[in-house]
Amino acid sequence: MRLGVSLYPHLIAENYDLETYLTKCAKAKIKVIFTTLINVKKSDQKLFNRFLQLTKTANKLGIDVYGDVNGAVYEEFELDKNNREQVMDFFMTELGLKGIRFDEGISGEDVAKLTHNKEDIKIILNASSPTQELAFLLSLNANKNNLVGCWNFYPQRYTASSLMYFIEKKSIYKKLGIPLQVFVALQRNDAQGPWQYNDKLPSIEMHRDLTLDFQVRHFVALGVEDIIVSTQFLNDDEFTTLQNINLHLITLNLKTDRGVSPTEKGILLDQTIHFVRPDLAEYMIRSTLARIKYQDCDLPARPFNGKYFEKGDVVILNNKAQNYKGEVQIITKRIINDGIRNLVGQLDENEQKIVDCLLPNREFRFNLS
Repeated sequence: MRLGVSLYPHLIAENYDLETYLTKCAKAKIKVIFTTLINVKKSDQKLFNRFLQLTKTANKLGIDVYGDVNGAVYEEFELDKNNREQVMDFFMTELGLKGIRFDEGISGEDVAKLTHNKEDIKIILNASSPTQELAFLLSLNANKNNLVGCWNFYPQRYTASSLMYFIEKKSIYKKLGIPLQVFVALQRNDAQGPWQYNDKLPSIEMHRDLTLDFQVRHFVALGVEDIIVSTQFLNDDEFTTLQNINLHLITLNLKTDRGVSPTEKGILLDQTIHFVRPDLAEYMIRSTLARIKYQDCDLPARPFNGKYFEKGDVVILNNKAQNYKGEVQIITKRIINDGIRNLVGQLDENEQKIVDCLLPNREFRFNLS
C-alpha cells in the first residue's frame, strides 16, 4: 500500500519551491503523485517546464508520477493514437510519467494496445465507472499487469460514491488482481483542487468532512493499493498525520472509559495479540489471545450501571469470566450486561465503519484517547 499526493502545475506559482515540497513528500514516504496534463498547453513553455520539473524531481526522489490525459491532450501535442511507440515515448521519455490515466476521448482499443508496452508504464482506468469498460478491455487482450483502477474524486458535495457502491466495485478489481487507487480530502479551505469549484475532493461521500487520519485508516481497512490526497499542498501537520498511520494494519481510535485500569490499558495497547477470531460471532468481534497472555493478571469486575452493552462498546472480560478472563470484545450488536465484562471504551459511529472491515484472522490495533 502506498500514499500519494496530488499536484496541479497550472496552479503552482512560478516562485513556489517545488523541489523542497517534493523532498518533504519523499521524507514522508509518499510514493506516488497524481497530476494532470489536461491544462498544459504546448504554447505555454513556462507551464510545460514546470510539469517537467515536477516529473524530473519526483523520479529522482523515487516517486512515481501518474498523469491525467484526454483526447484534447493528444490533439494539443499532435500524438497519433495509432502509433503506440510515439505515444509512449512522449509520455514516458519526454514527460517522465510512470502511469497514464485516461479521462475521456480515447477508445478502448487504443487503451488496450497501450497496456502492451515494454516499459511497464501503467494504464489507469476510471474505476468508478461501470465495469463493462474493464471487461471490454480484457476481452481485447489488454495486459492486466499494466492496468490500474483509479476512483474519481468529486468536488461537488453529495455527488461522491456511496460506501456500498465502492465496496461492490472494489471487489471486482480485487478479484482480477488489478490495483486500485482512491482519493482522500484535506479539510482546509485553502487546499487547491484542479477546478475552481472545490468543496473538498473525496472518492466516497461519507469522507467529505472527516479527518484525513480517519479517511486513510478507513481505506487501509477496506484494502486498496494507493491512497492519494486529492488537493495541494499538505502542511507539516498533515505530513505528520500521514507518517503516523500504519498502512499495514487496521487501526481503531478508541475513546477509553474513565475507569479503565492500567492492566486493561496494557491489554488494549499490546501490539502482539489482537487478531479477529476466525469463527465470527453474531454479536461481537473477539480478540482471544489476551486471555492466554494475561491469564495470571487480576482483572476485578468494575461497576457498570447500564443494562446493555451497545454497538461500538469495547469490553474486556473480568475475573468472573474465569478462563475467558482478558478476552477483548468489540460489540457489534446490543448484548445484556451479565457482569463478566468491563467497559474499557467506545468506538464512535465512524470507527464502527472500520470495525465492519474486520474479517476473520485479520490483525488490528487500538489507538487510545
